Amino acid sequence: MGTYILRRLLLVPVTLFILSFGTAMVMRLTPGDVVDYRLQNSYTPERAEALREQLGLNKGPFEAYFDWMSNAFQGDFGSSFISATPIVDEIKRRFPVTIQLVVLTVLVQAIVAIPFGALAAVRQNGLSDHSIRIISVVVLAVPSFVVAVFALKFPPIWWGWLPPLGYVPFLDDPLRNMQVYSIPVAVGALGLMATLIRLTRTEMLEVLRQDYVRTARSKGLQQMTVVRRHALRNALIPVVTVLGLSFGGALGGVVIIEQIFSLPGLGLYALNAVRQEDYLVVQTFVVFSGFMFVMVNLAVDLVYAWLNPRIRYS
Repeated sequence: MGTYILRRLLLVPVTLFILSFGTAMVMRLTPGDVVDYRLQNSYTPERAEALREQLGLNKGPFEAYFDWMSNAFQGDFGSSFISATPIVDEIKRRFPVTIQLVVLTVLVQAIVAIPFGALAAVRQNGLSDHSIRIISVVVLAVPSFVVAVFALKFPPIWWGWLPPLGYVPFLDDPLRNMQVYSIPVAVGALGLMATLIRLTRTEMLEVLRQDYVRTARSKGLQQMTVVRRHALRNALIPVVTVLGLSFGGALGGVVIIEQIFSLPGLGLYALNAVRQEDYLVVQTFVVFSGFMFVMVNLAVDLVYAWLNPRIRYS
């Protein structure tokens, strides 16, 4: 196991290099220029050249990338071309907003989807099973951003209640913080939650037909004991895989959720950077997101070994 973890960790720099290099080349080769955005109505060739010199944009894409990379190894990811604020400072300020949103979204998906999926499997073809399957299909058919718009538009019209907007740090006001996150988390969790319910149901049905489950039942064990100790643990292995992937999906989805619900997180920061051609911010965000995703995938592999001790990595 230790050798496997070491090998995975050694692949992290390679993965991040590919991500950052690809992002840097794409951003530099796409039409548009941050200089044009900065100058706008006051644009002149002289001012544009002076600003390009000041920002270091007169360098070739390869030279600029490797300069950025050498500074990144020292913890300096540069400054925003628009605000001149160090990117690391912005990430430190915005990271708690985004990571809370992502973690709560994944937790809600797991807490809701796994029990409902198991219930649908245990009561196959019953009223609970049909109801859960119909609801999951309806949820899958409606995009998350549409649900978000509905959540903002209709409650004030129907009940005179407006969902709380604006970020409040958890330590400053825990109750208000959870109120602010309640709707964004619910909206972000809906899509994959329905997928997880259906996946959990399918895996549980397959496991419940296995011989060792029949043996456990023949020994006189109660249904809940069979489901909890013998069936669910083995059925969760592919579900954990999807949950790990959902972390990356939630991290990508925060761009839309933060925009709609006015949360000052990394997603909103990256979205504004793309609009403004602030490519240093974009490639730093991609590297940071990639690092988090790689670490989550490694954690998922470790959970595999805990769920099924027969799994060994070499």
